Amino acid sequence: MQSVDMLFAYVIGGVGAWAAALMMLVAVQGDRLHRGVLSRCALGFALLGVGMVLSGVIDRAARWPILTLAMAALVATLVIYRALRELVGAPAVGLPRRMAEIAALCVVLLLAWAAGARSFALVFHLVCLAVSLGIVLAVRRALVAPRNAAEAAMAVTLLFYAGTWVFALYAAVRHDGPEHRHLLYVEPPFLAAYGVIYALVPLLVGAHVLNLANARLDRRLRQQASTDELTGLLTRRALNERATAWHADVLERERLPAVLLLDVDHFKPINDTHGHERGDDVLRAVSGRLRGTLREGTPLARWGGEEFLVLLDAANLDEAGATAERMRTAVGATPFAFGEERLPVTISIGVSAWPAGGVFARAVAEADAALYTAKREGRDRARVAGAEQGRQ
Repeated sequence: MQSVDMLFAYVIGGVGAWAAALMMLVAVQGDRLHRGVLSRCALGFALLGVGMVLSGVIDRAARWPILTLAMAALVATLVIYRALRELVGAPAVGLPRRMAEIAALCVVLLLAWAAGARSFALVFHLVCLAVSLGIVLAVRRALVAPRNAAEAAMAVTLLFYAGTWVFALYAAVRHDGPEHRHLLYVEPPFLAAYGVIYALVPLLVGAHVLNLANARLDRRLRQQASTDELTGLLTRRALNERATAWHADVLERERLPAVLLLDVDHFKPINDTHGHERGDDVLRAVSGRLRGTLREGTPLARWGGEEFLVLLDAANLDEAGATAERMRTAVGATPFAFGEERLPVTISIGVSAWPAGGVFARAVAEADAALYTAKREGRDRARVAGAEQGRQ
């Protein structure tokens, strides 16, 4: 009776695996980013479903469904494992290597099958444990420091799944009796629990895969929304969203928050003379030199057109002004090289303090006024708003 219940659980699990495959095929239609990963997962779950359902519906007198179940389960798990690695950020593995792994796995199972029922059972459990532990190893970062709830849920589920194979292998080693059609040799009190687990795991893991793909897509979209496509810097909106928290952190460390507004001098003539493509090259090159003068993590955004804005953590306005001078020199000291062409580019900078209780928009307006002063005085210079007050 226990064996029949277990095989029926396999049928339920197989249908659940097919449902997971169908959900992934539907998701593929609207998710170009994960199309390859989700398609491979769908293939894995479809194959798993075939093995589990055949094991439950074919005449129990036939022995070949045991081999079919084992091969389908392991090959499907390997396919899903490789796809999961990519979902958590691991490098993709090429098709030749994936096919070689599947071929090696099938050869091992066939050799064990030829060696007899007990050898096959032990090899099957050992390989299942090795693959499940490999999956846990692949998502270990999600166990220690998950980036979102989807990663944490997936990691915990896979760790639990690996744990079931530890106990199953122990039971297989201790078993001294006839071969079981369902390939599990745990005692009857535990067999029912395994039936429930393996009936639910395919659908549960399938849901986790979709959640993980959605979480990764959401993170990608957020990153795209916060990154300027041309320069790779923060967008104006992204910097506005981070400004308040950054301001509070700098004040808490008893430092001076400063705003630096920068503008590329004579940018319109560059576009008019050399073309808009060269103008884009200039903006990218200027942003690279600006990044090179700032500490890692300093907020730097493309503020609009040829304007850039920096949130600077400084000791005082004098230090902020000195940083502005370094940035101005870094951009203007050496002409930019575009092939054989050498194009001199300079910037003007306005600097202002953003004191405690101050409004960000007001600090930007003061930096803009200082920038206007720098432009009016001849460009290629930095000017500080309220320097005298900042020194008091």
